Amino acid sequence: MVDLKRCAWANDAQLIEYHDTEWGVAPASDAEWLEKVVLETFQAGLSWKTILHKRDNFRLAFHEFSPRSVAAMTGTDIVNLMQNAGIIRHRKKIEAAVANAQIALQLSEQHGSLSRFFELLQRKPAEEIRASLQSTFRFTGPTTAESIAFATGLLPAPHEPGCWKSEPDC
Repeated sequence: MVDLKRCAWANDAQLIEYHDTEWGVAPASDAEWLEKVVLETFQAGLSWKTILHKRDNFRLAFHEFSPRSVAAMTGTDIVNLMQNAGIIRHRKKIEAAVANAQIALQLSEQHGSLSRFFELLQRKPAEEIRASLQSTFRFTGPTTAESIAFATGLLPAPHEPGCWKSEPDC
């Protein structure tokens, strides 16, 4: 196997796999879109490595990111998640995950699917994409909105010069 040059942050097996196959690629389902939004909000103030290494635990805790299942989570579920050492135990981020699932269901009703909402969003200018993500989803400031946009391909992911996925080298 050829040793490809990658962005410096892709420095362990999970990060390399994520960089090479997921980062900058549009999710294929509404659950995958919700997962990206939720995980990026949990990442705020932390490293992506921390989140990625806990992703399987997040998937279990948040019902594989089924928008309907996460949206139905109760206060008791939130209290239980606060005891789950396998995820980030930040009450406001957990509450935002539930609220964002409820928003995802509303967007799905309005647009036919959450995927369709993001497809339409991608057609807008970069600043509108960032602003829409910030105003639509909870616990999403400017940096998180941009991270969601890059992670999902709404905006081109900024690969470092020399990375095999950087624009001039693709």
